[in-house]
Amino acid sequence: MKSLLIMTLALAPAWGQALNFNLDAVAAKAKEKAEITLEGPLLEQAMKNAPDKVKDKMGSVSRVLVRHYEFDKPGQYADSDLDSVRKVVSSGSDWARMLNIKEEKESVEIYMQTQAGKTTGFLLIAAEQKELTVVQITGTIDLASLQEVVKSTINYDLKSAGGQ
Repeated sequence: MKSLLIMTLALAPAWGQALNFNLDAVAAKAKEKAEITLEGPLLEQAMKNAPDKVKDKMGSVSRVLVRHYEFDKPGQYADSDLDSVRKVVSSGSDWARMLNIKEEKESVEIYMQTQAGKTTGFLLIAAEQKELTVVQITGTIDLASLQEVVKSTINYDLKSAGGQ
């Protein structure tokens, strides 16, 4: 599933309007959580510390939201807990589900927003029995640039890991 998340980020062509949803009830049940929201000055600061080739390729990203939760055992969150997230994208006529993979113990959904003929939004929901990840990014970036950012980040991480 994690490799699918990386691949999905590499294939997403653009980002758009910020979504407002609440996963506090899910977060309260998690044994471990990582909640990242970068926007405004925090995103600017993060970009200042990024390698130049990443900065040059990030387009006009204005918000990055990641929610990742891990649970002690299966069944601590329900698929219906994600209905509030799905409702946000299904209520807008400019959003469409582009990918829906459902296996016995995991699922992945990707929603894209399109405005004026351009892809302007992206939402990923990756759910496993004991893990849940939601990623939403606002702004625009073209496919080629995003692929280069992901590849350079992966190469950098592998080089760092190998050198330690």
